[in-house]
Amino acid sequence: MIIVSLIGLKKTGKTTCVEALVREFKSRGMKVGTVKSMVSSKFTIDTEGKDTWRHQEAGADFVVSLSMDEIAYIEKRPSRSRLDEFIRFIPEDTDILICEGLEDTDHRIIRILVAKSTEFLAETFEVRGAQENVIALTGIVANEITDNEDYPVFNCTVSEETRALADLILENSV
Repeated sequence: MIIVSLIGLKKTGKTTCVEALVREFKSRGMKVGTVKSMVSSKFTIDTEGKDTWRHQEAGADFVVSLSMDEIAYIEKRPSRSRLDEFIRFIPEDTDILICEGLEDTDHRIIRILVAKSTEFLAETFEVRGAQENVIALTGIVANEITDNEDYPVFNCTVSEETRALADLILENSV
């Protein structure tokens, strides 16, 4: 399985790029999964007072919620989950896993830096800690520059560039 993480600050174009890459890899017949890491969010899928919340309040270590067409696994964690902790939930036949905002140092992860502008590049590296395995630069910054001395730049709102970024990901997965 190929694992890619798009790393960047808020409002930089991460979700737009994830959507474009999902469409591109699906068009190639690949089984694609995504992971959304919410670094500073207090988001919970659970709702206070609802049955699943009550199950956890009673002491359940985890809760699986089933609806007519969805399955949700809920497990409270003392800290943010790392790749090796959630990879068990990913179906084995997944070809590519695209992660949005996953800041993990696992060597299997191909990283793409997503930035708003060139002035935020250094801050993005500093805040998100993305140093190793970065293969490309994308995001809103791609409207400002088309080339960077360290990384190729791709505009995920342009089909040809998304295709080229997908090719680069596949090349780096070997």
